Amino acid sequence: MRVLHCLAQLPTRTGSGVYFHNLINEINQQTDWQQAALYALPAKHLVDPSRDESPCTQEYAEWIDCKSHYPVFFETMEMPFPIVGMSDEMPYPSTRYCRMDDEMIGCWERNFCQELIRIKEKYDPDIIISHHLWILTRMVLEIFPDIPIIGISHGTDIRQARQNPDIAKNAVGSLRGLDRVLSLSDSHIPDLVECFDLLPEQILVTGGAFDNKIFYPSAERPDTLKEDFIKFLYAGKMSHAKGVYELIAAFSALYKKDPAVRLDLVGTAEAELKALLNSEAVPAQAIRLFDVESQKELASHLRRSDVFVLASYYEGLGLIAIEALASGVALVTNDLPALSQQLLPHVGSTELISWVELPRLRNLDEPYVEDVPAYVARLSSAMEEQALQARQRDDEKENLAQAVQVFSWESLAAKLVQIIKDLS
Repeated sequence: MRVLHCLAQLPTRTGSGVYFHNLINEINQQTDWQQAALYALPAKHLVDPSRDESPCTQEYAEWIDCKSHYPVFFETMEMPFPIVGMSDEMPYPSTRYCRMDDEMIGCWERNFCQELIRIKEKYDPDIIISHHLWILTRMVLEIFPDIPIIGISHGTDIRQARQNPDIAKNAVGSLRGLDRVLSLSDSHIPDLVECFDLLPEQILVTGGAFDNKIFYPSAERPDTLKEDFIKFLYAGKMSHAKGVYELIAAFSALYKKDPAVRLDLVGTAEAELKALLNSEAVPAQAIRLFDVESQKELASHLRRSDVFVLASYYEGLGLIAIEALASGVALVTNDLPALSQQLLPHVGSTELISWVELPRLRNLDEPYVEDVPAYVARLSSAMEEQALQARQRDDEKENLAQAVQVFSWESLAAKLVQIIKDLS
């Protein structure tokens, strides 16, 4: 069995990038199948322009456990712009789909088309797994019309289709030719049907997954730091859509009541956020900023924290929240439909998770300005509640970490392996 995995982004540093390479690695553990990977890289990783087979396999993509690599390079003479991201804010230099003109889209399609044709001639896959229901998946359907193709929606494709209807219509169109579509949540099914002309029976809800070899409770780490203040943590993109500015406002309000709290922000901050953190509007002495970390470093940071806060207005799933629970950390999160639908059947009602009512939203992730103050107050109250009980119920935290093991990569990959076998 020869499997091809396709992703039009960097195969790391985002939820879909982590999903991409972890899925490959776990399938490799469970089967003897051959696997190949098509993905994007910036030009600084271009070693051999001829790319005869896998020039960057060991040096630049060692985290992907497959022998055949087919990178598509950006920021070159042929494609003179950064990788195009499915989110407007990416943790690396990127281009937004909404800012691409016809010439850029044509250039993007030509480069990926050339690599797909090369894969068809040299690798000849038996089945293809294509991430994001977007332009690349449409191209895969056109170039490989005679083999099974599985599309994986990460939720951001729905947002792109809503934000860029012309691109969705002209560059994506109908994806009904897919043999299966994997969705993160039941709540996404109506949108997937509407946006990509799918049939409900094509769609399987598989949820997301985390690496339980990396994310586990601090009980397994005797060197875990114990400090006198309660540590809140956020990790991810530092953007308005992720609610980072409202999180800082909520924390600042809590700090006035209880100065024995701290907030760590893990991610790449732009000038606007740095200016806020250096202003008198926030307790700068209580907020620390960390640059983007590896998964292992992030997991270690989680284990040294008490409460993870996910203030994002929209998530395809919100996998980082599950990783936090698996690490034995309490959770404050917006009541995101995909996340609650995945978690609640397994964790039930627990005081270690505070669900915060979202403000009214436009364009999926933009709060109405008049609703923000009340939302910030709700978020701050939930953080205060978790701070009061952060040092209690260690046994319950361990039970919660155990309950989310059902979302491990081992479990998800096993489901996908069976789907592939059924299609073969």
